[in-house]
Amino acid sequence: MVSEQKTKPMQHKFFILLAVFFMSVGFAHAQTSLPDPVQYVVIPETPGPNQQVTIEVSGVGTFLGNAAITWQMDGKTVGGATGRTFTFTTGGIGSPTNIRLTINSATQGIISHNFAFNPSVINLVWEADTYTPLLYKGKALYSAGSSLRVVAFPTVLIGKTLIASNKLSFQWSRNDTPDPSSSGLGKNVFSFYGDQLNTEENVVVDVYSGGVKVGQGRITIPASKPTVIMYSVDPLRGTLLGTAFQTGFALPQTETTLKAEPYFFSNISFTRGQIKYNWSLGGEETTGPDAAKGLLTLRQTGTGSGSANISVDVQNNENDKLIQAASANLNLLFGPQTGSSILNLFGL
Repeated sequence: MVSEQKTKPMQHKFFILLAVFFMSVGFAHAQTSLPDPVQYVVIPETPGPNQQVTIEVSGVGTFLGNAAITWQMDGKTVGGATGRTFTFTTGGIGSPTNIRLTINSATQGIISHNFAFNPSVINLVWEADTYTPLLYKGKALYSAGSSLRVVAFPTVLIGKTLIASNKLSFQWSRNDTPDPSSSGLGKNVFSFYGDQLNTEENVVVDVYSGGVKVGQGRITIPASKPTVIMYSVDPLRGTLLGTAFQTGFALPQTETTLKAEPYFFSNISFTRGQIKYNWSLGGEETTGPDAAKGLLTLRQTGTGSGSANISVDVQNNENDKLIQAASANLNLLFGPQTGSSILNLFGL
């Protein structure tokens, strides 16, 4: 009786330990999953029309080394294509290409995979909200920190049907960072402020139709440096934008007005009054009634002749656009250029 009483607790303890062991093994087994034996790499992932595409297959372990690999294109076996890499060229827009890969392995059996390619074109066009003078015929260039707008123009055909932009989903990313708030169905316009510390802005959009990725667009927008150019102001015709002063000029009369015209500064900064002009004449700061607007009137006193350097610095004072700055210098000649009399100039 005594030995029986000692044995029962030991058996009870043994059963508890055995149960814990089985529970542990079962939990570990539930967390284990077999890896996919084959991986596929497609470059590019969403090709355009008449573009070369490469499909590469790799496997876990060494089973691919002894496997028979067959590639088919639009239902026809491609002769000589038996390796792990297959390259072909897509057709035109709306011309689908179907690729079928078959792997016959002694250890893994038959593995098949289908690839469908429907070439599309996603054109991206950008515009910067930067200042240019009235009637300027060039493009308003982007300057770091300014506002940008990128518009996607997709050409996506499914069968022979052109899919409208409002039926497509646009997923935008900027400098490798997705922007979910700007993405979604029909959102083919992406607006943002650039970073003043970046020399360029990289924008990518992935386009989906019914959850299937049908195209991708990429664009790189370089940051240009703002500039400022001086022009003469005619009392009747206004600023003479057709003729810019490059290095200097001679005053045609005793009084003249210069206009410092900035290019590619942020438009919103003008609205907020953050664009500042600083004038100097002969190395000393000068000003006038309209100097803050980029206008400076110069008048010669006396009958002497000579020259003087006049410069203007234009600065954007917004904290996130401080890199937007430009300057211009001119050499002014006054009076007949004989003798060595002292030139007296005043900014008005």
